[in-house]
Amino acid sequence: MFFDKLREGAQGTTSKIILGAIILSFALAGVGSYVTQPAKQVAAVVNDEEISAQALENAYRNERDRLQSQLGEQFSQLLADPTYVAQIRRSVLEQMIEQSLIDQKIAELGLRASDEQVRQAIRALPEFQTDGKFDNDRYLQLLGRNNLTPEQLRDSIRQDLNRQMLLNAIVGSAFSLQNEAGLLDRLTHQQRSATLVRLPLAEFESGAEVTDDEAKAWYEAHPEQFQRPEQVKLNYVLLDANTVSAQDIDELAIEDFYAANQASYTQPEQRRVAHIMVNKDGDAEQKIQAILERLNAGEEFAELAASESDDAFTGEKGGELDWMEAGTLDPAFDKAAFALANVGDVSEVVESDFGLHLIKLLEVREAQVKPLSDVRDSIAERLAADQAGDDFYQREQRLAELAFEFPDSLDMAADELELTVQSTDFVSAGEFPQELSDTRVISKAFSPELREQAMNSDIIELGDNQAAVIRVLDYRPAAVRDFDEVKTQALELARKDKAAEQAQQAADALEQAWRDGNAEAWLSERELDKTELADVTRESAQDPALLNALFAMPAPSEQPSLQTVTLMGGDIAVLKLNAVNTPAEPSEQAALVRQGQGRVQGQRDFQSLISALKATADIEYRQVDSEEDSFF
Repeated sequence: MFFDKLREGAQGTTSKIILGAIILSFALAGVGSYVTQPAKQVAAVVNDEEISAQALENAYRNERDRLQSQLGEQFSQLLADPTYVAQIRRSVLEQMIEQSLIDQKIAELGLRASDEQVRQAIRALPEFQTDGKFDNDRYLQLLGRNNLTPEQLRDSIRQDLNRQMLLNAIVGSAFSLQNEAGLLDRLTHQQRSATLVRLPLAEFESGAEVTDDEAKAWYEAHPEQFQRPEQVKLNYVLLDANTVSAQDIDELAIEDFYAANQASYTQPEQRRVAHIMVNKDGDAEQKIQAILERLNAGEEFAELAASESDDAFTGEKGGELDWMEAGTLDPAFDKAAFALANVGDVSEVVESDFGLHLIKLLEVREAQVKPLSDVRDSIAERLAADQAGDDFYQREQRLAELAFEFPDSLDMAADELELTVQSTDFVSAGEFPQELSDTRVISKAFSPELREQAMNSDIIELGDNQAAVIRVLDYRPAAVRDFDEVKTQALELARKDKAAEQAQQAADALEQAWRDGNAEAWLSERELDKTELADVTRESAQDPALLNALFAMPAPSEQPSLQTVTLMGGDIAVLKLNAVNTPAEPSEQAALVRQGQGRVQGQRDFQSLISALKATADIEYRQVDSEEDSFF
């Protein structure tokens, strides 16, 4: 029915005009303009060095994933704000610009980590270690899984080491004077004694009376406190994959899959070899030939590897490498290792990207095929998952078709696919049902086009064989709630505000009483107690706001040193500083303080370098479209 309507519409006058315009554009611009790839987009240019839009997208996606893992649901709500998303993207771009400037400075200074430093750094990575030792098989496996070549990893590690060298050079050259560190250490260990009077806010609240008119005035003066976020009312359908059990899979299907995928269940031939390597330099050829002659003369391969190989990692083990499979190492090295016919054979000189090698075959593991009995269960589970996925895909395509063919209702799609049309009341971005609490759904629900067109959404992929289609029934923009709706809240907030004012007035009166010498009578009249704080340090177990205020107060003189502070929980306290005790000499920790100050100064110097580089750089920001967040 839907396609019949399309065919009928194609015969109308409007359709013919549109078709004519398309034909004309093809004639003028050529078909190639429609099918050629768009020009590479550039996010920024830093001293003629481009930062591609794709690199920015990748970096932004990584940062977004990091924030998602840290903030959880709160971040999903923040992503609904286009301004917040733009701020993250700009911050990521600024970091990339700074990194580019640092790399350019490194190149200008000629800083370069050595091959040995790179190898040590790779071997020290915990991802490549098993039981605290470098695992070559794991190294190769992880590289393959992440589509990285050893050369790409090497270059990335070298770049990181180069940056660390620059950072260390700047931070390591910073210093703090001994007198400065001593003074800071003495101030750090300073002790203060004070008298504290707490004015509990709850007591002022219990006595504070607020009229309806005062609450209304407070409401009108603080509309931001009563803001209702924008809300939508939805209909939606959820599509899940049907459950398919491994027990439901036919035995013949399992056997057919096993036969068709024998390679997946075959452990390829593995070889363990040893090598002697000579770095490429002016006399490398002569050196490797001399080692080969000594081998031919009867000297032991392992002894020569220990004494002559430039590969220090393997040399101490007689040149032995871990088990390897064909295609996992340098192509030339790999080819020579698997060309050796018998255990004990030694290759001719082999040149790889890393140097010149002599390779000895130590051991061979023949290829082995796992029997069907060992893999039957895993095959059944995979086929069950594939079947469930195929079924979900077909139902998902049909849901997309029905939601499009009948755009003003979800009933037809629900009836045919045996789904339930569910509804929400008015909900804000943070109030969506759990099954719809996804940034993609929330963004669609609040998109202007969806509510203005009053049509079903496109299919929204939720992952894990789940999808949804939503329909916006009604929309309420952000607005201030009516006073009658929030009267109780306004009364409470106005009461708290009046109580805080009264507490502040009492604190001011207490300070004046202390200046006049009448504090004892003032406190007695109001039945308030004093608390003596003796020998308080910056690390004392006190309210942080109290400590910050106490150590910011001037030492007492002719007039008392007084300070009013709001404590955690809202109570107000009045502090009277009685004594300040600063050690006459620095402590034993002064040296550590000096080191710490040096590091802090080094970090400041590094930031100053970045600021100077940015100030003198030619930086051009380009306007590029976001691929990742085009729906915001």
